[in-house]
Amino acid sequence: MNRRTFVHTLGAGAAGLVAAGVTSTPAAARRAAAANPFANGPIRIGSNENPYGPAASALAALAEVAPTGNRYGRTVREPLIDMIAAKHDVPADSVMLSGGSGDILRAVSTVFTSPTRAIVGGTPSYESPMRTAEGLGHAVKRIPLKPDMTLDLDAMAEAAIGAGLFYICNPNNPTATALPAGAIAAAIERVLAASPETHVLVDEAYFEYADLPGFGSAAPLVASYPQVIIARTFSKIHGMAGMRVGYAIAQPETLGKMQAAHSSSGMSVMSLAAATASLRDAAHIEQQIALNREVRQMTVDAFTAAGYTVADSHANFIFVRTGHDAAAFQAACRELNVLAGRPFPPALDWARISIGTKEEMEAAIPVFMRVLSMPAERVARADRTGLDRLPTELT
Repeated sequence: MNRRTFVHTLGAGAAGLVAAGVTSTPAAARRAAAANPFANGPIRIGSNENPYGPAASALAALAEVAPTGNRYGRTVREPLIDMIAAKHDVPADSVMLSGGSGDILRAVSTVFTSPTRAIVGGTPSYESPMRTAEGLGHAVKRIPLKPDMTLDLDAMAEAAIGAGLFYICNPNNPTATALPAGAIAAAIERVLAASPETHVLVDEAYFEYADLPGFGSAAPLVASYPQVIIARTFSKIHGMAGMRVGYAIAQPETLGKMQAAHSSSGMSVMSLAAATASLRDAAHIEQQIALNREVRQMTVDAFTAAGYTVADSHANFIFVRTGHDAAAFQAACRELNVLAGRPFPPALDWARISIGTKEEMEAAIPVFMRVLSMPAERVARADRTGLDRLPTELT
């Protein structure tokens, strides 16, 4: 299949992509989605996905390399590794690619925890590493967040002395709060000075969205500490959640230990080419940051104006104290064709809401306000099978 045949197979959208160097959904579909965000089904703002999708440059690279899908991806892998290494100022052998960052988190938790060597993390925080440890019968210590929904680094660091793994999600999921680089570095150095056998995993999935003064990556610590591991993903700012590309940064010996529990697969030549192009496309990343910042602030303002508490957000989602049971709030919103929220124990009266496009959030915010105006008993009775019904008042 030649390039022209491949593009013809993909359809008109891909043809425009290759011919003009840009791509997007067809114009008619874009206009329909802007006019009625429910046109293509429920508004999906519950999984922290990037609503804008991959960069046009990434899709162009994907189309360009797809006809070579019969070959293994070494020639595509190496340029991406080199770009990541240059971005973080680390040697290429300190970078390990992964089919998303989830496999990295599982590998780290598997290798560096045990029944007597706990993983220590905040709660609520991203649960995957803790659940991996629990599934293996390994010890887990969950440290409650501060009242402002930030990680309690002092308490976490104290608990991490003697532990197998110190897990820091920054910005934190689901709260969207963030901590400055200096505070993260101080906590890590404190733990490693007292407990050099402990490893530290810093999950920076939402790194690019953070506006916090003093915010920064913990990657510079890798050069000094073989115990430090950084996890990154292309799923969020790059809009590539379905393409499954992530990476770890750590010293080579540490990566070698992780590989015993890492699949080292799951990335196609198309995903790798798209990731390389997206990483190179600084203008697209800046645009994504600006779009998210604008719509996030609009959403925060709507909730705060209505009297609700919103945690300080530095991600592509917000965490709102609704006063309703999280599962009931999720079900009631789903009944009105908005997919948002879900329970994050122990904060069971808070809802995590991802930031969609401006049009999506303008349509979703009235749904949230409608649900929040309902009596708690009505929300609790929400029909959990209402996805096929679009209320007439929302058309």
